[in-house]
Amino acid sequence: MKITATEEYGLRCLLRVATATEDAPISAQTIAELEGLSLPHTQKMLRILSQGGLVDSKRGAHGGYYAARPAEEVSVGDVMRVLGGFLEVEELCGRHTGELQICRHACDCTIRPVWSHISEYVMSTMDRLPLSLLTQNEKAVRDHLSNLDPADLDTKEDSTISFVDIPS
Repeated sequence: MKITATEEYGLRCLLRVATATEDAPISAQTIAELEGLSLPHTQKMLRILSQGGLVDSKRGAHGGYYAARPAEEVSVGDVMRVLGGFLEVEELCGRHTGELQICRHACDCTIRPVWSHISEYVMSTMDRLPLSLLTQNEKAVRDHLSNLDPADLDTKEDSTISFVDIPS
């Protein structure tokens, strides 16, 4: 599974906006310079984030962008869904059809539940990460991640994979 450039850069742009306020917004130009992005690309990311309800803007000489909601109320999963929806298993299956219009394993695929489970696990982890955490430092993020209990992650029951010990 890959994180797309849109997801990576969009999240980075949102992190710059996350600490801005309506009274002290940040300009697209400033974000572009801080992130090493072109202004048009930064504006595209901000437009996507705005359409997704994560960013608001203020026009005028002292205008710019600011967070539409407090960073504590937005999860990384929310952001990823706005930026591209992360990897949907159906999309993956649709990419590997060969000359057919559907996957030749559509009726009985042993790989699909693996990708589905991994995708749900990753999204469940992202849903437990508040955007405000990512405005801190790397150590704080690592500490938070190390304290997440995988047993607490919400994944769909029907996609859970059980591993069986095979005698040697």
